[in-house]
Amino acid sequence: MIWSIIGTAAMSVIIAIAGSPYQGQSKQVVIGSQAAFIVLFIFTLLIFACVLRLIKRDKQGLVKN
Repeated sequence: MIWSIIGTAAMSVIIAIAGSPYQGQSKQVVIGSQAAFIVLFIFTLLIFACVLRLIKRDKQGLVKN
């Protein structure tokens, strides 16, 4: 529950900061939403890389149960 609140707050901060220098509220939301999407996409790639690394380590027998 707390993680959804933290995630929502973080995304709204990214949207507000990224969209602030643009004129017009709708353009601010669009630019900020694009920035938030990029941040989430980067996090997704990092998580995917970590999962692949864990799978590789598990196949080598380096992961302890």
